[in-house]
Amino acid sequence: MSTIDYRPEAVDILVVDDEEQNRLLLEEYLRPAGYTVRTAENGETALKMALEKPPDLVLLDIMMPDINGMEVCQRLKSHESTRLSQVMLVTALGGSSAQVQGLDCGADDYVVKPVRRDEFLAKVRSMLRVQRLVLELHRTRESLHLRNAELEELHALKATLSQSLVHDLKNPLTSMLGNLELLSREIDEAKRMRVTRCRNQAARMHGMILDLLDVAGLEEGRLKLKQETVPADDLIHGSLEGLEGLAEQHSVTIEVDLVSAEAEIHGDRSVLTRVLDNLLVNAMSHSPSGGVITVTCEARAEGVEVGVTDQGSGIPEQLRDKVFEKFARLELQGEGVSANRGLGLTFSRLAVEAHGGVIWVENAPEGGARFRMILPSVEELRLYGSEGDSAGIDGRPGATASDAASG
Repeated sequence: MSTIDYRPEAVDILVVDDEEQNRLLLEEYLRPAGYTVRTAENGETALKMALEKPPDLVLLDIMMPDINGMEVCQRLKSHESTRLSQVMLVTALGGSSAQVQGLDCGADDYVVKPVRRDEFLAKVRSMLRVQRLVLELHRTRESLHLRNAELEELHALKATLSQSLVHDLKNPLTSMLGNLELLSREIDEAKRMRVTRCRNQAARMHGMILDLLDVAGLEEGRLKLKQETVPADDLIHGSLEGLEGLAEQHSVTIEVDLVSAEAEIHGDRSVLTRVLDNLLVNAMSHSPSGGVITVTCEARAEGVEVGVTDQGSGIPEQLRDKVFEKFARLELQGEGVSANRGLGLTFSRLAVEAHGGVIWVENAPEGGARFRMILPSVEELRLYGSEGDSAGIDGRPGATASDAASG
């Protein structure tokens, strides 16, 4: 990007007036100051000259026989190549109405004839400063636009490469999990525990890969949910069965309190299972050895609430929204809050919101963090219509997560 030349001789001023003596007078004022001056005797000539080489400043007489100064000004300001040129009307018309009309047509300033040299040159210098600032702003915006376009292209390429890499990692991990499962059936009990631990860690890595793929899909609206009736107790117990080995490794106990065991969720069973898995794995990671994790389920008017509570150190109130953000790990650690690698909680938030639900975290009264999510219930669907209706999370249009959380 070229730099702006601030030298007076680099300034191009176009003087437009149908009377020669007026053009000569302004030239006599401008040339000793070092400015480059061009002149035009009418509006048509001025427009042609300006379009061929856009001037920095146009000194424009209003009363001309062919095209008056007002129209010339409007054309200059409406054309892409000359819209940034400063326009000063030089007029014999007095009174505020003429001045207002001139400014309304796009002029940047005006001076009344007879022109007084010192005042006129001061206005010229002022308008040229403005013109330079406008040019700098315009060029900065162009530079930022090009830079943003480059960054977007780079981001798209990076995202494509990342997604390809993650997708390629999924297949060998799937094969590894299958072979570990077969191996655990063929060895003795002493070795089976080690194989089981390897299989659990591979399964966890497989889940992280799925999170990476699905977070991108949820953010771009590409992940389609297979909505069905999901009994809440089946969802919870199914998730617990798959995490028994991991809970044993962490030396934690998981207790279940199904206040509404018969509650039915309207959602994608596979996606919701992974959400609950992520919440439970997160709770295990932050629970002390011998700790207890509590899973609750309760039918509420606004949907089915599922909660996961650990006995860890909890999360400060000002950081509770950040635990669901991507790449917030270092910031959380800087505040003394441990944070796992991966995108499990980010995926959980996006998945719950894709269902039309809400998820948040709070500190339990007895200590530790309590993650709570409210999901659409089959009963709610019967009461408030199909998923295309505009009812909010608690059945009221526009209801928010904070509404549900305070309920």
